[in-house]
Parts: sequence; C-alpha cells; structure tokens
Amino acid sequence: MHSNSQRRHRRAVVMQRIAGLERALEQAQHLLHQDDLTPLLNRRGFRRACDRWAGNGPMAMSACCAMIDLDGFKAINDRHGHPVGDAALVHFAATLRRHLRPADTIARLGGDEFALILMNCSGDDACLLLERLQQVLAGSPLSVPGGAVRLRFSAGVAELHAAESLGQVLERADAALLDAKRQGKGMVALSVQPTRSAPAATANACN
Repeated sequence: MHSNSQRRHRRAVVMQRIAGLERALEQAQHLLHQDDLTPLLNRRGFRRACDRWAGNGPMAMSACCAMIDLDGFKAINDRHGHPVGDAALVHFAATLRRHLRPADTIARLGGDEFALILMNCSGDDACLLLERLQQVLAGSPLSVPGGAVRLRFSAGVAELHAAESLGQVLERADAALLDAKRQGKGMVALSVQPTRSAPAATANACN
C-alpha cells in the first residue's frame, strides 16, 4: 500500500503535468492567432477579435475600422530584397503598436495589408491619427545598407454606425482604401456615412 505522502506526491506530479499541458495549449492557441513576423494578430486572430467584439452587442462608445496598405512595398522587396521587406513590415508594426492604445486592435492580414479597430474614436479622429502616423514614419526611416527607406501607406477609414454589422464597416473601410489608392500614395480616405438608399457609400479624402 502507498503511504499518504506518496499519494500526495503523485497527485502533485499529475497536477504539474496538467498545468504544463494547459500552458502549452494556451501558447499554441496564442501562436495560432499571431503573425509570425511582426508579431501582431494575424488574419485568423483578427477575425476572432472581430467576432468577440461583435458578440458584445451594441457599443456605447464610437469605433472605427481602418484598412491599410504600405505604398511601394513590392518595389522595396525588388530593390532591397525580402529581408529588408520583412524589416519594413516589422518597423511599421512596431510604429503602430507604439502609437495606438492597448484597447485598439491591430492586425497584419497578410503581405503589406494591415487592419485596425480603433475604439472610442470618430472617423475624423481616426484620419488625424493616421496622418500623424504618416508623419512619424517620415521622421523615422528604416536604415538599410547604403541608405534608408521611408515608409508610407494608404488607408481607408469607416466609422461604425448602429445599423451596420462589423463586416459591413470593414467592407466600407476596404472600399475607402481603394479610393485612397486611386488618389495617390500616402492618402487616407474616410467612408461617407451610409444611408438606406445608398448602402455602398463613397469616400472623402482626409488629407
């Protein structure tokens, strides 16, 4: 027969193993939703954040979604190589993390595509924030062999309205991003508030 001390020891060993498995599972879940490079949320993590956010029901505070593409990213890769391109993505992600709030959601959807959910933020405030980020990037170029790379981005912003789903807001932000890119590099466009007669609203330039 086992003594009480032996049983307690075995029970403690089992509990330690269970705790270790739980930590490993938690880490695996975290990595599943995290971008390998930056490390922001990845597309899967962003979708989960959106699902959680939408599941909370109507929000008392205002919120905005922003879709972002880095300008000339392919040219950076072609001219300087993919390691510099990766460094540019890391530099941009770090800039976002430094200048956004803990309550905001930041994700890299893939390539040079990023998405934001900005809490307690109007469309105009979101545009001002993104324009300040442009200035920050202009003042902090990425050092590369033989020179420096100055990053710019195009962005589309859409403010959440009560009658919309989060998916609809993201679609408007994506459409505003296309409008911004048509206007030229380094532009930020704000989606006009949708109406019942015009659900697919156009965008106005913030710049």
